Amino acid sequence: MIFKKRNTKFKPLYKKLINLRENVLNRKKVLKFDKKKWGKFIHFYKGKLKWYRKFKPNNQDLYVVSKHPNRYTAYKKNFKNTLQAYKALKLFLGNTQKRILKDSILKAKNKKNKNINKVFIELLEKRLDLVLYRSKFCHSVRNAQQFISHGRVLVNNKIVKSKSYNLNKGDLISIEPKYYKQFESNIRKAIHWPIPPKHLIINYKTMQIVFGDIKNINTSTLFLFNLNLEKILVDLNKQ
Repeated sequence: MIFKKRNTKFKPLYKKLINLRENVLNRKKVLKFDKKKWGKFIHFYKGKLKWYRKFKPNNQDLYVVSKHPNRYTAYKKNFKNTLQAYKALKLFLGNTQKRILKDSILKAKNKKNKNINKVFIELLEKRLDLVLYRSKFCHSVRNAQQFISHGRVLVNNKIVKSKSYNLNKGDLISIEPKYYKQFESNIRKAIHWPIPPKHLIINYKTMQIVFGDIKNINTSTLFLFNLNLEKILVDLNKQ
């Protein structure tokens, strides 16, 4: 009997969260899962939903060091943590290609006398798909990418189909009028926290967004999990 190699590329979306031990997608749907394998994850997630943890800011500039280092397992743990951090960021960004992330790192490094971590996050926040997600127009970055690729989003009155399109200050994002109901449904069902950042001027009546000045953005409330950027940036820069 010949066994075919199992393709793990299209692994169910929610199953990826179990290994990451983090609800990267911020979906409360996982609380309804009743299988035994979800038990530990749901228990851990419910703890994070408590008000004193839910609204706690995450300092993305921190360098995480183990409390109990062990020289015999340090390399193995460091590799695992780096891989987990990269997978979490990639899943949050809708399986963005490694090439695009590496380009963002190079751009961040070229800006001298600036915090690389902060510049990298600013470059991510300029992406069109992420702006639609932050504005509550879409329930996830992956959902935003689908709308963009189908030609339902306009930038400065021109249809844009590039998922990673970089916005500039003053750009106007609008929606094709015949798709208003789909976006309105997403807005009604959206989770209120985290709230949209200040550099986005949103008009929910006309379904328009003006991209403002992203400088001095508060990165501590943008992500509900620690990005471990110091590991991701070093690892992708080596490759």
